[in-house]
Amino acid sequence: MIEATVRIVAAAVLLYTAGQKLAAPIAFRRTLVALRMPRPRVLAVLVSGVELITAVLLLTAPRAWVTAGLVIALGASFAGAASIALARGASVRCACFGGTSEAKLGWTQLALLPIWLAVAWTAHRDSSDLLVGPDAVAVTALVLCLATVVRQLLPLALRSWSYLKVLESQWASSGSSSPH
Repeated sequence: MIEATVRIVAAAVLLYTAGQKLAAPIAFRRTLVALRMPRPRVLAVLVSGVELITAVLLLTAPRAWVTAGLVIALGASFAGAASIALARGASVRCACFGGTSEAKLGWTQLALLPIWLAVAWTAHRDSSDLLVGPDAVAVTALVLCLATVVRQLLPLALRSWSYLKVLESQWASSGSSSPH
């Protein structure tokens, strides 16, 4: 059960990051330009595509060598981008989670490399048939979509609620007994 959780969480992270990069490609391209990577437009699409494919493979073919290889390649590329930024002493905005991310490339991505390696190892060596296949992709994508919607709408709902509370207090202080 732990290995299934590891795979699903890793797949959800990759699905989310790929979706954010595809939804706001300019932010990720700026990161690639700041790192002085060749052909940032092509590379941005390539990275997002590999993230999507890897996520699907984690959910459908976790024991395949290609799945482990892609997880390792992604983890190494994230750590490599951080290494480039650190080596150059550059403050490069990480658009890993889309255009709203304010984090900088650096030690965090390097520290996460062993985790990506552990995900690859766990998926390849310890995967059971629990939560594997197209249904796992569909359920993970649905849960991720719902979580994203809640994440996007919750701040708006809280601001609206606060605004309604202010209006209610103003209405009450004006001496009216009912807003209707």
